[in-house]
Amino acid sequence: MSLPDMSSHGHDSMDECVQALSQVHAFLHHELLEADATVIRHHLHACERCMENFEIESTISEMIQRCQPTSS
Repeated sequence: MSLPDMSSHGHDSMDECVQALSQVHAFLHHELLEADATVIRHHLHACERCMENFEIESTISEMIQRCQPTSS
């Protein structure tokens, strides 16, 4: 089994993707330190695959928030 083609991926290591994607939920909910959030933000801007995953997670999170009842 060969590794995926990284030539258009924007960086050389899938480890960066694994690390970024493991923190997506915390990033979405503003639970990361600013320095960590900045690293994730830069990675998402450089990596189309991770940005697509982030957009999906963001959409799901927004849908869940809309379904939760608001306090009166």
